[in-house]
Amino acid sequence: RLIAWGEQRGDSPYALHVERSRLARAWSGFFDAWPVVIGPTLAAPIWPVDADLDPVEGLPLLDRATRFVLPANLLGLPAVTLPVGLDDGLPQSVQVMADLWREDLCFEAAEVIERAAPRLTPVDPRGPAPRAG
Repeated sequence: RLIAWGEQRGDSPYALHVERSRLARAWSGFFDAWPVVIGPTLAAPIWPVDADLDPVEGLPLLDRATRFVLPANLLGLPAVTLPVGLDDGLPQSVQVMADLWREDLCFEAAEVIERAAPRLTPVDPRGPAPRAG
């Protein structure tokens, strides 16, 4: 693993760059056969509030949950995340990734998914508007 929550801090910046380049080539080779990758945005059920802040379990929880979004963030791959419905009242989403410089494929796949997914009503994070009078 290239990054394991700081466990490999002793690696030189050059060694990390070489490993990142190797991973980028591997992903690019994968995209030769598969134009897009679609997966859950979070690879774990929604956790209790502030569980990710736990000093012992927080980082492992985030590591498990975000394993699908890490490649796009680390390698600069184009990606789009979109809602696809609700599970037990909680919003669910998928992420679409493509090879470098192929944002068009992300948008095309996202459009197909968006047409098939139920339309969700946005929730105002500020809560309900105050009542007049």
